[in-house]
Amino acid sequence: MHDKDVAPSRLPSFLLPCPHCGHRMEITAVAPTRLANGAESNDLEDVTHACVQCGATLTRTKRPFSDDAREIARRL
Repeated sequence: MHDKDVAPSRLPSFLLPCPHCGHRMEITAVAPTRLANGAESNDLEDVTHACVQCGATLTRTKRPFSDDAREIARRL
C-alpha cells in the first residue's frame, strides 16, 4: 500500500530513504541482536542505518546472510 501524499523516492530500491527527510541512509553498525535476558541471539542481527542529511537513525532486526550468500555476493 502506497501513501499518495508522499513523494516517491528517487533512490535505488536497495537503499533506504530516511523516514524524516527522504535522503539516503547508510549502514553505521551491524551487531548480534540482544535478547530480553541480555544474551546475544545466534540467528538475528541488528543493522543500524543513519541518514546522511539529518542524522536520524533506524535499526532493523534481520536474519544474517548465510555463508553461501556472502560468497556469491563477493564473486559478483
